[in-house]
Amino acid sequence: MTEQIMKGIARLLDSDTASSAQKTQLHPVLRLLGVFACILFCALSRNSIFVIGVIAVSLVRIAMLPPRRMAGVLRPVLVPVLLTCLVLLPSVFMGHPRTMLTVALKVFASASTLALLNESVPWKDITGAFAALRMPDIFILTLDMTVRSIVLLGRLCRSMGEAVSLRSFKGPDTARDGRSLVRRERDRTRRDAAGGLLGTVFIRSGMLAERTSEAMTCRCFDGTYRLYKKHKWNIWDAAYVLVLMVLAAAFFYTQSLII
Repeated sequence: MTEQIMKGIARLLDSDTASSAQKTQLHPVLRLLGVFACILFCALSRNSIFVIGVIAVSLVRIAMLPPRRMAGVLRPVLVPVLLTCLVLLPSVFMGHPRTMLTVALKVFASASTLALLNESVPWKDITGAFAALRMPDIFILTLDMTVRSIVLLGRLCRSMGEAVSLRSFKGPDTARDGRSLVRRERDRTRRDAAGGLLGTVFIRSGMLAERTSEAMTCRCFDGTYRLYKKHKWNIWDAAYVLVLMVLAAAFFYTQSLII
């Protein structure tokens, strides 16, 4: 679970370089508002018609992606869905199986829209969209620095863990009681290595914070996020606004249906 979360966060930052050549024709603010509206409507929906419609559109969009990108979108979506089904499994035995199905569908719809946003919009454009929406600079700065620090320190911790594992030695010697001496020694080594890893990561986090602060000071960064490149509105933006209006109309129409 932790490794999947780390890989998902790492794809946020890797998209800055991998998707830099793929300039989107839609305004990132519209994409962000569309995702938030879709998640909000799915959460407020009283029946499954609207949610199933969102899932169908998301699956069609995912099917249009290349196989590698398709797997990158579906893999992080399945984890929260399976976790939701596991948490709500007792409701099935208590005579409410529809509760688990409804919540699982809503989680799948929300997670798929977020995964598509992550796949199609670089992280720098997402932070730029927050700045365009007049979000507080401290919120954007905290979110940006937190995500990047988690990724950098997570990669460091993983590399150190692999180095410790490669240097471990397993021997055939056993104790009188039948328990392997090497196994007990390996357990003790792992506990010591875990403490060393946490200590090293803590020290490196302090060094990373200090270097980041110095770099920001040298570049005269005062904590204000500015947009130096403005997006020109085009016909695709107008079409997306029309899609959002259709989405809102479909939501209010489906709520009048009794299922």
